[in-house]
Amino acid sequence: MARSTSSRRDERHAMSRRALIRWSIAASAALGVSRSRLLEILERTAGKGVAFAAGQSSATRLVVLACGNGGLSHFQLCWPQVDVARARDPRFAWHRIGDERIVEGTDLPLAIGLDTPWAGLSGDHQITGFVCGATETHVRNVQSTSILNGSNVFAIATVLQSPSTALIPAVTIGDAQLGTASNAATAVNVDSVDSFIKLFDSAASQSNGLLAAGQDAMLFEDKYNVFTQLNRASGRSNQKPVYAVAARAANYLGMNRASQLRITPADLARYGVDGNTRGNVAELARALIVTAKAFQTDLTNAVLIPTMTDDPHLHFENGDVDVVPGQLRVVLDAFMADLAAPEPTLDDTKLADNVVIAINGDTPKHCLVREDWPDNTPGNANLMFIYSAGYLKSGWFGGIDRRGNVQGAGPDGKPTAYNGAMTARYATASLAYAIARGSERRIAQYANGVAVGNAFGRNRG
Repeated sequence: MARSTSSRRDERHAMSRRALIRWSIAASAALGVSRSRLLEILERTAGKGVAFAAGQSSATRLVVLACGNGGLSHFQLCWPQVDVARARDPRFAWHRIGDERIVEGTDLPLAIGLDTPWAGLSGDHQITGFVCGATETHVRNVQSTSILNGSNVFAIATVLQSPSTALIPAVTIGDAQLGTASNAATAVNVDSVDSFIKLFDSAASQSNGLLAAGQDAMLFEDKYNVFTQLNRASGRSNQKPVYAVAARAANYLGMNRASQLRITPADLARYGVDGNTRGNVAELARALIVTAKAFQTDLTNAVLIPTMTDDPHLHFENGDVDVVPGQLRVVLDAFMADLAAPEPTLDDTKLADNVVIAINGDTPKHCLVREDWPDNTPGNANLMFIYSAGYLKSGWFGGIDRRGNVQGAGPDGKPTAYNGAMTARYATASLAYAIARGSERRIAQYANGVAVGNAFGRNRG
């Protein structure tokens, strides 16, 4: 059905308002104007509605570790199935026998070991695990734990984040894919971490940047020229400093921001990267270092990273299990430490409370068999791990026990007979809920009747 004239007019108005907000925030940063002062100015000049929209963070940022080609199995060694760890059976794919413990303060049971990242977080900020979906062996971009009622949940994230002012909505590295959803942003794909850094050379003129469209650049130039002519016409000496500051503001939008993202030796040291670090762990570390810096400078909202795509069948036989999980823990702990930095769009909030991290993949491998670590899983079940910044209940929804019995989660979040597709709906809806900062209303059009709320989510007051 064709849209009405009023509908098109409303859409153009909304786009213009977003453009004004984006431009104002960029200019205020260049001028050194505080966010609170900016909101006062916007309220006075453009109205309360625009000021309110500029002051809101309606969605969290997102990091996706896309573990194709068997890479998800590495994370099963970070967060094992609870009963498998408790069994302490040397035949099982759990390498920290005797060192496992149950985390205190989680909503549901969660077992961790010496190689578990983020072990020091409070119980309500521990990961949420879902036994969900289906094994998709040797697929690089998994579908069963990425799709929510026909749309990719990572693409849905960019819709939820759309009011944001980040220069580039989403970045995908290598073959990581954002997928599709109605009104989703187009991700900028880069072939490597180095290209991720270079992306922000003159970021305002890059794809999806503030001045990406020719008419946007012309409009900015016109605004700036009018401003400078007015200052010159005034002839007053007290306008000269303002004129100089305006020139710096104009330069800001074309500034090379890549220098702020470059990886330093100190960064690598904090992430434990040296000559002994496995190549895929080191590459993940480099991607996360740049991601943290991009978030700290509000350059993007979502980063999708191909992760640990090495299909580690011989992980236990060749001794890699004694090295790689520990290196992964150091990298992920360092990333969480970087997220202790302030969230640039929210006062008195750290990034760790405004970033959601999703880890999924094609297969976690068999948790009860370590020899030649097979790709098949009990009940053909898959896994998904979510750091939700406290928006979801922590611990495991569903589980695999020491006898290979698989349980899923029902619509109330309680254990039930395993239905991989249904539990995957709950998992992806829960991920969207966390990204929407706990708003059931904002995900309703995608959730299609799935109520996250009290079943999987947490009321943070």
